[in-house]
Amino acid sequence: MAPSLKVNFAGVSMPNPFMLSSAPPTTNVEMVARCFEEGWGGAVLKTLAYTLSQARNVNPRITAVKSADGDIVGFTNFELGSPKHIEKWAEDTRWLKERFPEHGVWVSLLHTEGLVEEQWRKVTRMFDQAGADGFELNFSCSHGMAESGGGATVGGNEEAIKMVTTWVREETKKPVMPKLPAIVQDIPGKARAAEAAGADAIATINTLNSLPGIDIHTFVPYPNVDGRSAFQGLSGAAIKPIALRTVAQVAQAVNIPVSGIGGIYNWHDAVEFILAGASSLQVCSAVMHHGYRIINDMTAGLLNYMEEMGFESISDFSGKALPNIFRHNDLSRDYKLYSSPDRDKCVGCGRCAVVCADSAYSAIHMDESRKAVVDKDKCDGCGLCTQVCPVSCMTMVRR
Repeated sequence: MAPSLKVNFAGVSMPNPFMLSSAPPTTNVEMVARCFEEGWGGAVLKTLAYTLSQARNVNPRITAVKSADGDIVGFTNFELGSPKHIEKWAEDTRWLKERFPEHGVWVSLLHTEGLVEEQWRKVTRMFDQAGADGFELNFSCSHGMAESGGGATVGGNEEAIKMVTTWVREETKKPVMPKLPAIVQDIPGKARAAEAAGADAIATINTLNSLPGIDIHTFVPYPNVDGRSAFQGLSGAAIKPIALRTVAQVAQAVNIPVSGIGGIYNWHDAVEFILAGASSLQVCSAVMHHGYRIINDMTAGLLNYMEEMGFESISDFSGKALPNIFRHNDLSRDYKLYSSPDRDKCVGCGRCAVVCADSAYSAIHMDESRKAVVDKDKCDGCGLCTQVCPVSCMTMVRR
């Protein structure tokens, strides 16, 4: 049987597991409609609430984070939730579901005051009636809303997670999905608290509180808002390792599905998140960098991988990596390796010798023909040289 990307995530059917996360790519209904036309399976609308309807964003509010080579590895932002009135969003939600019934339309709820019960209940009722497929509860905003008692402030408190999840759960039969932050004590415990309160799924992670850089001449951090700046949320490829860790921890802790978020740029990233336990995938920064059409490569690559591996559905390999994740103390100390260079591939750059001398065990030198040579007796098998070699000529061999 040919593989299929169709998923039923927490009771919401979608043509594929790829969703736009609640972020700039879902700013308005016209954008969400275009993303569905391009082939995205679902979308989480820009975070909304009565208390955000008068929100005013600052200019500028997005900064690209770049590597030493100038490549964009992520973005920071201190954008607030949607400034549009929720009554308009309710109309737009109804319109989206009428026009795109096969796609998942989730709404993201957050309140600046955090724990005002009637605000959560009232907005939930409104969008339940508008036909939203599900509710994502933003317990993870790392910047502006966290400063006001919402966002990650709620996500760091198990009692608050239970309380707000219960309020929303009592107002709708639609799926409820708390979105948890990465930098929080005992995230498995936070996920279990949400599950105990009736959550149907967990989304993780959101942005990480950060400072992207500082202008060394004006002394103002980026972006400069009339001579001032503030801490911002970091997204993109830079946070992928943290996101994978968090998704795996949550997937190990609960019996409800996980929506993985954080640095998904291509089909390979998507596969890794699914292997870590995700069964839906949310994307933001890759779209901010390349546009909606990346969905074509993502879906084609994922289908090719599934066909190659013999998987018929996403559920066939969701969580496949989890049995291979152990406590550090449980890893074998008897598994010994040493580095071995391929002389035919070696280009003589000397990078491996430099980093081994300065950051490892001084086990590598360059011979008279500028080829890497490894002293097996000195090599401790750390693997650093394999990671910095520009042509992948270094491999690790069992001792």
